Amino acid sequence: MNFKYVNPKAVDHVVGKYAPVGSFFLARIIEEALENTNLGFVHTEAGQGRFKSDDPVVSGALVGVADKLLAHNLSTANRKLWEFYSGLDFDLVHESNPTLARNGKSINTSVKAYFRQTQFSRPLAERRVVFHLDYSDPIGTRWAISFPVQVVMKGYPSIESGYVGYCHGITLTDQEGKLSSTQHNYVGITKRNWLERMSEHFAEIRRGSNKTFHAAWRQYVGRKDVQLTFELVVTNHTFEEIMSWEEWAVDREMAKGTSLNMIPGGFKGMKFLHEHRLTHSPVVTLEERDAAIVNFQALNPRAGIPNLLISQLWKDPEYAEQVICGAEGRLTADQVRKIRELNCLGIPIEKMVELVGARNQLQVERVLSGQTYSRIH
Repeated sequence: MNFKYVNPKAVDHVVGKYAPVGSFFLARIIEEALENTNLGFVHTEAGQGRFKSDDPVVSGALVGVADKLLAHNLSTANRKLWEFYSGLDFDLVHESNPTLARNGKSINTSVKAYFRQTQFSRPLAERRVVFHLDYSDPIGTRWAISFPVQVVMKGYPSIESGYVGYCHGITLTDQEGKLSSTQHNYVGITKRNWLERMSEHFAEIRRGSNKTFHAAWRQYVGRKDVQLTFELVVTNHTFEEIMSWEEWAVDREMAKGTSLNMIPGGFKGMKFLHEHRLTHSPVVTLEERDAAIVNFQALNPRAGIPNLLISQLWKDPEYAEQVICGAEGRLTADQVRKIRELNCLGIPIEKMVELVGARNQLQVERVLSGQTYSRIH
């Protein structure tokens, strides 16, 4: 296969053995997605064909955009090595998982046109066209590997001494698989392959680490009502640049109450560790910082155990509803509401059991007494 846009070696370098499909096959998927987008197609589905948007403005704006991404990569005039094309805000999402098959859908790739759906648009300084590989493992957990599509296209510079910034996230889903609007994130930086660092996090999780991120992640791996995400966000940064980026990114997540980081990011975090006498200097290597964080957690075990993800999410009625009603044999939120409605109408409990499909009268009685499902409104 001839590649106009994608560099297969770059795909292998970025995702390597960590992708659920071979890197060359993934390169072909991305190439096809770029070719179709360049022609204005917004959806491609196996066995069904490719389709343009019902909104002609969207398809019209996409025509030639892959050529512009490639030209941006190949241009060296007044462009910083880490900059991405910001002329059009959109993402490419490739989905292939058992959930889609059960719903009668097939493998598909879609354009998410944020430039038209402005409620989802990124600030200009953060714009990048992200490729998302969305899939499910055999036990049903949804995973997504994401990266700026330009990093695997021809002409994108690869700086061996450059640092990258990444984000690992946890997002709840409803019974139909729709993602919650809130995602909780761990922000990290590395000089090595970002997915290799992910595998190291997994090893720490298996060993029982109680870092906030690891404790939260361990609770959700294997569940079907979550999506776990790994996103490469920035590349080709110097040490000073990546530390500034991490500090800003962690501060933003902490301000939103969605952070899974134990300490502040960047130089602020290093200063925090030094003030706790866990490092010999206010500025240390990333390896020394990681070791200091481990020591901080050992000295302050409760810092990682009260799961910040849970404490924040429990305040969210949507999350509480999913947890309370998610287990097998539990009543759904709609069943709980129906029980209360029937009670107001004076319907006998034994009849309620039949009408709502409850297990028994005791289950209904506990709802009415407030012993169970009190968070469901």
